[in-house]
Amino acid sequence: MKRYLVAVPVCLGLAFLAVPAKAAPINVMADACSGCHGTDGQSLGAMPGFNTGAPDAKSNAELKKLLRDYRSGAREATVMDRIAKGYSEAQLDAIVDYYKK
Repeated sequence: MKRYLVAVPVCLGLAFLAVPAKAAPINVMADACSGCHGTDGQSLGAMPGFNTGAPDAKSNAELKKLLRDYRSGAREATVMDRIAKGYSEAQLDAIVDYYKK
């Protein structure tokens, strides 16, 4: 009987851990890009900027294709391929739309 008193709460606790967490709001996901590409996609360093005002800016469609290529492995990268794999295609599209609004 004592085993059940311990086992049931432990199992219930583990069941709650299995519930998927909600995705972060898009602005939180998009903020992860600013570490390398600059705030608001305006890079000050060697990394390409992607916001409309950046001199090397790409169109929405170009950025979405680049991110999909990184995610699938079709485009080689040192870090972006690993980062892009952490997002769904819908999330990658939403990040591009967030910066290109």
